[in-house]
Amino acid sequence: MASLKNIENLVAARKSLKTSLEKSKALAFALEKAGPRLEEINQRLPSLEAAVRPIRAQKEALVAVGGHIDRAVGPAAAVLKVFDAVHGLEKSLLSDPRNDLPGYLSVLKRLEEALRFLADNCGLAIQWLEDIVEYLEDNTVADDRYLSNLKKSLKTLRELQTDEERARLDGGLLEAALDKLEAEFRRLLTENSVPLPMSSSSSLEEQACIAPSPLPVTVIQKLQAIIERLTANKRLDKCISIYVEVRSSNVRASLQALNLDYLEISINEFNDVQSIEGYIAQWGKHLEFAVKHLFEAEYKLCNDVFEKIGLDIWMGCFAKIAAQAGILAFLQFGKTVTESKKDPIKLLKLLDIFASLNKLRLDFNRLFGGKACAEIQTLTRDLIKRVIEGACEIFWELLVQVELQRQTAPPLDGSVPRLLET
Repeated sequence: MASLKNIENLVAARKSLKTSLEKSKALAFALEKAGPRLEEINQRLPSLEAAVRPIRAQKEALVAVGGHIDRAVGPAAAVLKVFDAVHGLEKSLLSDPRNDLPGYLSVLKRLEEALRFLADNCGLAIQWLEDIVEYLEDNTVADDRYLSNLKKSLKTLRELQTDEERARLDGGLLEAALDKLEAEFRRLLTENSVPLPMSSSSSLEEQACIAPSPLPVTVIQKLQAIIERLTANKRLDKCISIYVEVRSSNVRASLQALNLDYLEISINEFNDVQSIEGYIAQWGKHLEFAVKHLFEAEYKLCNDVFEKIGLDIWMGCFAKIAAQAGILAFLQFGKTVTESKKDPIKLLKLLDIFASLNKLRLDFNRLFGGKACAEIQTLTRDLIKRVIEGACEIFWELLVQVELQRQTAPPLDGSVPRLLET
């Protein structure tokens, strides 16, 4: 029995040794496989150590530098917080302003304030960070590689402080928001600018003396609010350009019902004034209608919309509308008549033109009397001068002809003297 028990112990020991041997082989294989990785880690340890522990100094030195670091990090943290706030406005400012224009303008103001803060404080924060890096370097508190990386980063930030780069502090969000405001400004104008309704069968005298306000008060208020923000961001010129384009187009559409093609007639297209006598009669009525109905309304509207910007701005805006809408064409037609062949009928028509202009003299002085309307004033004075001089020339020539006629006998056949036939 004792021998049998010994055999069993030997077998158990054999199995245990075999198992231990297999584990040793597996462990040796694992160690062999891990060798290259351990070597790679060993090679990277210096750089990892520098990255993980950039500060190499005694406790006393670290205590001394702590206050300097806190003062530098404070402004930088404030700048980063504002940057985060700017990104938080992105969703609102990329939406459509028409859905809530007051809310949109309020968010835009917050963006402008944030950008002003960044523009004023980014440079200060960078300066503080540069000072602390210099302090760390002078006192040999930090690792050289770490300090080198900090310097590179601060240099990049300093380069971004140029005016051109500073404009992109918001990643283009402000420009995108202003573009949307310009589009909303155009939409409000276009959708609410309706040509003055005119029936082709109705006479001009049947039209209301002065057209009602071309735009609702609520629309004018929205336009003023948009203009305020665009002006604050140096986009007033683009705003005026849109306004002039839309409103002058609206005036031209109103005038189309009058069939004003005759205004483009040239001196080579007619023989004498008598052949365009009908056009001259229409010209006076059409000019009066355009001045009293259309340009009067545009004058008032320019004042309402741009009143807060200043007199010179809205007067300049009105001058551009009047010029592009057709007032120059009216004056050019009058000039063309004065250049036609002289005859007694022309004298009468020149007097008609003068009467039409004189009737509108007060309106012209009030609407087109500003510095911005210098071109219109010059053309009007030139037309009046041509009319007066042309009428005088014909009148004095008629006197000479009458004197010559008195020296001749009347026609033997009893007909009308040739001078009086015209």
